[in-house]
Amino acid sequence: MPKYRTVEVSEEKRTVKRVFFIGAFLAVSFGVLFCRAVSFRLSHDERLEEVALRQYRTAVRMSTKRGRILDSKGRELAIDVPVESVYANPRGISDPVNAANEISKVLKINRSKLLERLTSNRKFVWVQRRVTEEQAKKIMNLNLDEIYVMKENSRFYPGQNLASTILGAVGMDSEPLGGIELHRNNELSSSSSPGVYRRDAKGNLYLSPSGLEDPKVSDVELTIDKTLQYIAGRELEKGVREARASGGTAIVVDVDTGAILAISNQPNFDPNNYSKYPLSNWKNSAVLDSYEPGSTFKVVIVASALDAGVVRPSDVFDCENGSLRIGNKVIKDAHPHGKLSVADIIRVSSNIGAYKVEQKLSWDGIYSYIRKFGFGQVTGIDFPGEASGILSSPRSWSALQHATIAFGQGIAATPIQMTMAFAAIANGGTLYKPFLVKKVVQEDGVVFYESLPQVKGNPISPETSNIMRELLIRVVEKGGTGTLASSSEYKFAGKTGTAQKADKKTGGYAKGKYYSSFVGFAPADDPKIAVFVGIDEPRGVSYYGGQVAAPVFREIAESTLHYLKVKGSPAIVADSILKQLPPADGQGDIAQLRSADDVKFQEVESDDSDGDSKRAKVWRMPDLNGLTMRGVLEASGDTEINWKFEGSGIAVQQSIPPGAVVSANSLCKVVFKPLM
Repeated sequence: MPKYRTVEVSEEKRTVKRVFFIGAFLAVSFGVLFCRAVSFRLSHDERLEEVALRQYRTAVRMSTKRGRILDSKGRELAIDVPVESVYANPRGISDPVNAANEISKVLKINRSKLLERLTSNRKFVWVQRRVTEEQAKKIMNLNLDEIYVMKENSRFYPGQNLASTILGAVGMDSEPLGGIELHRNNELSSSSSPGVYRRDAKGNLYLSPSGLEDPKVSDVELTIDKTLQYIAGRELEKGVREARASGGTAIVVDVDTGAILAISNQPNFDPNNYSKYPLSNWKNSAVLDSYEPGSTFKVVIVASALDAGVVRPSDVFDCENGSLRIGNKVIKDAHPHGKLSVADIIRVSSNIGAYKVEQKLSWDGIYSYIRKFGFGQVTGIDFPGEASGILSSPRSWSALQHATIAFGQGIAATPIQMTMAFAAIANGGTLYKPFLVKKVVQEDGVVFYESLPQVKGNPISPETSNIMRELLIRVVEKGGTGTLASSSEYKFAGKTGTAQKADKKTGGYAKGKYYSSFVGFAPADDPKIAVFVGIDEPRGVSYYGGQVAAPVFREIAESTLHYLKVKGSPAIVADSILKQLPPADGQGDIAQLRSADDVKFQEVESDDSDGDSKRAKVWRMPDLNGLTMRGVLEASGDTEINWKFEGSGIAVQQSIPPGAVVSANSLCKVVFKPLM
């Protein structure tokens, strides 16, 4: 018995010991785990935290906040507006077929494509972005599982197509697609990365602390004036429509700073619905397109020769009665002329005269002046993709190319280059760098960037500038090629241009395709603005720059000066330099009396006849300038046109332009002035 009790006690002691050691081990192990837990809590292990966050965090490509684009007076051209978008978590949708049926009814979208998205193995899919507020409410009222609505930003352009080729557009996920939106994206955009969003208990998305919380953006203020932009766009659209042209460009620039007040292009697009338009409508042709300038380039040639001192305004050149052979090619004038002064060469736009003026300069000399005026190089305007035009080295010129450059062929310029060259002629000879961005302002009101006028050079002297202004007044006001640009309220000055377009396939010129332009400045006696108008491929009754582009210039210039509250001064007093000019003795000079025998009313076929009925007679209106009242009546013969005469002397203006088709009983007003 005692042995049994001894064995029992010993076994009990051993059991107690085992329990003690096991408890101690567990206590120590718990202590170690507790310390590690505390250590983790205190150290915020980022890797483990990231694993946890992945369970309820989603990276979403969406529209982020952007700054505003404003005009020069702070008026909004591009803004952000909040919109509703519908999204889903396909992994949690219990009945995707029903969800697709109900949602497609509300949003009017393709049911099959939606069902495909709702049955994917993804955690996030867009159902429809930028829905109406009413549609968003209807979706939420459906109470479908894993279908949600969230707010995001949408880019909105209040002016629709107003300045669209300047502004560009923004894609669905805030990616810039061109224009200022692209050029100033760093300041306008809050981020170019996807937004990181978290899901709450109900599945709604909200910005995570590591996402785009409180994005910082800036506003971009342009030099563009919204009102002037509207004026330029309105008149250009009208001009393109009336000329039945394929497109056009209009530019208004401050001659004393280089600030762009308006740029309009036709065609254009509505950036609110950019996907509905071809990419060709997006092009800012004023900056991106090059063209042969034609006769507007004669101004650069004559200004260069005057500045170099190799010619004077009164110098006379023989214009060969409109035809001059150079090698195996013949240079022709639209109208034959005999001897013309330099001033009259500009006024009546003689190709041969411009060539002979150019001959007074060396090849390197004329090339140097052309470069000084900014051609063959970018202007530096703050807009993406600017073209430099085409200007080859004089070492590669042939004698013919040297000749044709004098009247704007064999060289290519951009509308903005030509505008700035005329601005330099207007302002005393200073070539400015054009600019579109006035300043960039941060959200806190701090001006991050501000543009100041930048001088690129001085191609001509102030004295040459003064002379050229006087010569270009004569183009508009003294019966030159640009009379349709004249104003009864202001002095205008400028030059017409009509250039045959190049055929890229043949390397020659395309038949029947022209680029017609007028470039000028106003008021001519104290220039404030330079205006470019280009009409691309006019298909109406006329394709001459003086007929299709000059009237558009007049309307833009007059309306702009009214808006800027510039006082008018229509009376023109010729400078003493011009008073000393000898009279032109060339044929076709508008200042000279013409005979009715020289004027023909050409009969053309009517498009109004049908069947066997008698064809109505129609005629092509000739140029009546230089005729007396009796001469007009004699020349018109049996055309049965109704005439309204104003003034006395010789004809200087006509309401129906030369080349227009007229019928019997048409009314044409003719203005006469005394022969000088």
